Amino acid sequence: MPSDTAGGAGGTYTIVSVGVKFDLTLLEVEANKTFKLVFDNQDAGIPHNVAIHEDTGTGPEVYLGEIFNGLDERIYDVPALTAGTTYVYICTVHPNMLGTITLQ
Repeated sequence: MPSDTAGGAGGTYTIVSVGVKFDLTLLEVEANKTFKLVFDNQDAGIPHNVAIHEDTGTGPEVYLGEIFNGLDERIYDVPALTAGTTYVYICTVHPNMLGTITLQ
């Protein structure tokens, strides 16, 4: 059963889409460091991606990952996120899929 949070040192984090939703609603990453985001699309034949925005799902976009159909995965190289800023990740195809990024 997936947890609601993820994180850790090492700079690689994983999000899974299943049932047209993300398995995580909160992703904890290290502030001011680039990181890799493994996005595992488990929705067969359904396109998804991960985009990161400041403040809200419609705020300024700071990262846009490739849209692709499941069953497949991509590894995104995400730029460093600044401490003190709120970030939200969404699927641009299905904007109801979203979560919050907390910086450590």
